[in-house]
Amino acid sequence: MLKLFVIKPSRMFALLLLAVHLPVMISVCLTPLVFWARLCLSLLILLSLFHHLYRYVLLRARHSWRSFSLNQRQLVIGTRGGETLNGDVTHRTVVTALCVVLCARLDGYKLPVCQVIFRDALPDDVFRELRVRLRFSQ
Repeated sequence: MLKLFVIKPSRMFALLLLAVHLPVMISVCLTPLVFWARLCLSLLILLSLFHHLYRYVLLRARHSWRSFSLNQRQLVIGTRGGETLNGDVTHRTVVTALCVVLCARLDGYKLPVCQVIFRDALPDDVFRELRVRLRFSQ
């Protein structure tokens, strides 16, 4: 049975990214480095934060997953740019009560890709169904 899961932006994921990047930024600012080195590292951390927010939280990038269909271990992904990707769910997929880390080996790609889906990115019943499908497919 094929079901379409539509992902929406997640506030929990945004808060987690901020909670990870902020201590790193503070620790860089407190290290005894030359000013320009601290500035460069701080800018890199900010760029990392904005990139991850743009692509994985706000789902604005061309390659961001907007929706996916799951049939047993088969995965069909629809991106924001209109591209359709096919692949298989890998054993590295993690299913918890708060989030799902969906790892897939896509056709035509060497490395597996992973998408973090927090519970607020899907309606409650849809998130529960996704968790059940992933647990029983492994």
